[in-house]
Amino acid sequence: MDQQTTQQRHLALDGAINLRDLGGYVGRDGRTVQWGKIYRSGHMAKMSAAGQQQLLALGITEIHDFRRPEERQRAPTPVVGPRIVDGYDMSIGSVSKFWDYLFAGGMSDQRAFDLVLNSYRSCAAEVVPGYRQLFSHLLRDDCGATLFHCAAGKDRTGMAAALILTALGVDREAIIEDYMLTAKYFDSAVLMGLIEEHLLNAGAKEWQRSWLEPYCGVYPEYLLGFFESVDELSGNIDDYLEQQLGIGAAEREVLAARYLQG
Repeated sequence: MDQQTTQQRHLALDGAINLRDLGGYVGRDGRTVQWGKIYRSGHMAKMSAAGQQQLLALGITEIHDFRRPEERQRAPTPVVGPRIVDGYDMSIGSVSKFWDYLFAGGMSDQRAFDLVLNSYRSCAAEVVPGYRQLFSHLLRDDCGATLFHCAAGKDRTGMAAALILTALGVDREAIIEDYMLTAKYFDSAVLMGLIEEHLLNAGAKEWQRSWLEPYCGVYPEYLLGFFESVDELSGNIDDYLEQQLGIGAAEREVLAARYLQG
């Protein structure tokens, strides 16, 4: 991906977090994903009035919020206009093991990384209801420009983007490249601060920031771990899309007609 395309992909709206356009990737039959159709981001609670107006100017008709209720309560979406779809209540793995190791004095850099990686490696079945719902929206005849997001726009959002791009025929290398753009456009220090606040509130006395970094960043191994989880559940990504998410050959034709050009 060239620098100009990368810059076009990122939308630096005032207060937006990791907001990106999925357009421009080469998909099925050499056609490209249309710009201005599907967007991904982190939460929008900090968007200014000007940023919200910029967002509305993109023509987005629906915002799909993957976050859990407590996340939405802490950082509500202020944007008025698009329909907010927030019944996903998705989570990837559990942080309980992190707390167990932390309070038992058994945490390490590698263990923290492995905990996040294992969450990706074991979530293919867990995310099916949410992603099936998202795809059903993308297939609707009245579907306009769509934005989907979680908190940071990296884990739940990153896997959703990977599945959409896969369904559109984008190759795995480009999909991983898209996933890794979060390292460029997301300020992980913000998430680090939130995690440290939670640690203090939970009574933690001591930790190393390097233990938190795996929870704040993105690594190719994470997304590859998700694809491993998909293969373990369904055999391969195509069967996962069809059997678990309801995206077979006919549905992929509809998606291609709607979101590819050229």
